[in-house]
Amino acid sequence: MQIAFLIIAHTPYLRQAGRQPGGEEALHTLIAQGLLPLIELLTDLHGAGLRPRVALACSPLLTEQLADRVVRKHFILWMEELLITRRQALARAEASGDGHAAYLERFYLEWGERRLEAFEGRFARGLPEKIRELASAQVIEPLAGAASHAYLPLLGCEESVRAQIEHGLLHTTHHLGRPEGIWLPGCGWRPGIEEMMIDVGLRYLVADPSTLPPGTAPTPVWVINRQLAALFPDEQLARHVWSEELGYPGDPLYRDPDDLRGYTARSGAPYDPYHALRRAQDHATHFTLTLLDAARRRATDELALILLDAGQLGSRWVEGMIWLQSLLTLCTTHTLLQLTTPGDYLRRYQPQMSTPLRTGSWALAGHRGWQGGEAEAYWHAIHLAEAELVRLATIYPSAEGELERALNQAARELLLAQTSDWPALLSAGQQTERWRRYLIQFNQLVTMIEQGVLSDTDRLLLAQLEEEDEPFATLNYRIFAP
Repeated sequence: MQIAFLIIAHTPYLRQAGRQPGGEEALHTLIAQGLLPLIELLTDLHGAGLRPRVALACSPLLTEQLADRVVRKHFILWMEELLITRRQALARAEASGDGHAAYLERFYLEWGERRLEAFEGRFARGLPEKIRELASAQVIEPLAGAASHAYLPLLGCEESVRAQIEHGLLHTTHHLGRPEGIWLPGCGWRPGIEEMMIDVGLRYLVADPSTLPPGTAPTPVWVINRQLAALFPDEQLARHVWSEELGYPGDPLYRDPDDLRGYTARSGAPYDPYHALRRAQDHATHFTLTLLDAARRRATDELALILLDAGQLGSRWVEGMIWLQSLLTLCTTHTLLQLTTPGDYLRRYQPQMSTPLRTGSWALAGHRGWQGGEAEAYWHAIHLAEAELVRLATIYPSAEGELERALNQAARELLLAQTSDWPALLSAGQQTERWRRYLIQFNQLVTMIEQGVLSDTDRLLLAQLEEEDEPFATLNYRIFAP
């Protein structure tokens, strides 16, 4: 049996989003608790002479933010504020004689100091650069993604789907290296997308088993014979990780992720990181034994693709990165376990059957995780904006100067509005207005474009939007032309 770990990571565009709920903190938390420890552990294992091999699907929108100087600066400020808060809490705990609280505050303070030193010193603030270095060393295999993590099956026009795929591939290549495969948000799929993937040279995609014909085993298949393969996560093995109730994350020794103070274990007893981290190592041993048992029962050429989420391992399961470090150490030192990546697997083993994929996603009801309720108004507005940008790209095939800048910024605002987080939140009954802001700004740009000549006020607005919403510097509006 061949084992491939695929780690996914994403946040919406949170650059300069402030500290309000839904602001920058989610991005900073993912960096501090997910991505930074992940890069550290892979670097350490590789430096120790081991061969940890993982696939990483970091959304292009997230990668753009990791490379952004403002995001890097704000992350450092956030970490420094966090350390000040911890030092103050430690002083209060020591003054009050609360030994356990002081013990925890020292633990969190040391943890934060190590993370900040790694970010500023060891990696010189350059996480994308370090990921690219690990990719060159064949430790990481990068996967492309939709440029702004849009849910592709529900976009309104083929031009949008093509723009998401092409620019996602372009920016992943720019930051991390040329990918062979692609991770689709929510594993969302509909027939027709495969031709666009072939056009840009992708070799494989990761799909949900629900997209296979009924009764078909979730083994690798050709979607287009000898050109594009589909691989499927091993849901049976991954249940140990993804279930907070029945899997490892629900263990009573682990810290309650909803306790903002970080003092309480899931059992309600005082949290002790020493025992929690030991339990994470025990769970890594258990998962290794589970993999060994599966390897003895399965054929040598069978693929176990295990999907992990950097956000879940760092935030919802605080000890998850220790589990992963212990797991990769055990897997790389055990002679009966063979770590691979999706691309390397396909170079050694060819799919044995071809089949078209059906519409589907990892949601139980197809696309319903992104539809229904307030999400319907969202999709109506998105489809209107898509049609408008296609119209403008057709009318202005050779725009230059300020007009070209305005058209490129309109395309950028549309991509940001298409991020799948927005309909997912709306479908779940949660409120978010971020997408409306992007579409309002899109419409402001459309108005100035149709005037043909920009006024002084228009120029100021354009410059402001280019500074506030600046991912995908090479984005060209012409990708939306029919």
